[in-house]
Amino acid sequence: MRLALDARTAAFGGLIDYAGTFPPASLRMDEAVEEFRRIRTSPNRWVIGRFLSRASELEQLAAVATGSMRRGEPPWSIGVIFDITHGAAAALGQEFQREMAPVMSVSSAEARTTSEAPPGALIDAMATIDPDIATFIEVDTAIDLTDQIREISSALRERGRKGGAKLRCGGTTAEAFPTVGDVSTFLWEASGSSMPFKATAGLHHPIRHRDEKLAVWRHGFVNILLASVACDAGEPKSTVEQIVAETDPDAFAIGTIAASWRDLSLPGAAIARSRRSGFTAFGSCDVEEPLNDLITHAFLGDGA
Repeated sequence: MRLALDARTAAFGGLIDYAGTFPPASLRMDEAVEEFRRIRTSPNRWVIGRFLSRASELEQLAAVATGSMRRGEPPWSIGVIFDITHGAAAALGQEFQREMAPVMSVSSAEARTTSEAPPGALIDAMATIDPDIATFIEVDTAIDLTDQIREISSALRERGRKGGAKLRCGGTTAEAFPTVGDVSTFLWEASGSSMPFKATAGLHHPIRHRDEKLAVWRHGFVNILLASVACDAGEPKSTVEQIVAETDPDAFAIGTIAASWRDLSLPGAAIARSRRSGFTAFGSCDVEEPLNDLITHAFLGDGA
């Protein structure tokens, strides 16, 4: 395995946060913990980032993982998903961080806004787990995205906190999938605000493709990645929209020096900068499926 900083490493290093207990996989905690351990010892472990856990399941995660912890096992980075009230979730996160660090440490937290919990309140609650964690606020694509991203950006800046926005890219129903326009606007506004972001749901495959069962087009994580890099590189929004909408795998290439979409070349250094300030990671309940597709389309090359 080669870990020299090339376009492939810049594009895919730590890109996938493992969410095995979430649908559609919905593994038991012991199954998800064992699968995460297996992935972390595989040749492609460099593409994996955090283990994602619901706040309400942190106690279970601690019990299962520590009960089977192996000598010399590297520390785990944990992402906490607020699935209960932000006060209760924060309290569980604090207890987990206090009892488990440094063997398992919370490095990020994610939450959706509600009328009772605007971005500022959520960021404040998440920061009580650890002031240095990255805090991500999920947007609602049914509401003006520009206003939401500006509100999140302002709340983070006022508090001096790390983090950004989160985009839900699908679900179990057709209505859960945002349009090409929604995704493009999100990427454009996040880039304009220099805001990192995460994505989740529906991103098991690298390239946008048709799901006949749900009668929808599923977004691709390579589409989103290179569209984000294009935003940061100053490409026009029309180009960003075309990259998000692309369905031809052969229109993309990712090599050792650069990635490309059709005639647009994006150097590895530009991808690395954009990963730091833009598309930081996406959550997936399955790692093998996206990895196999990356290999099939030769996006990993011999860097795997």
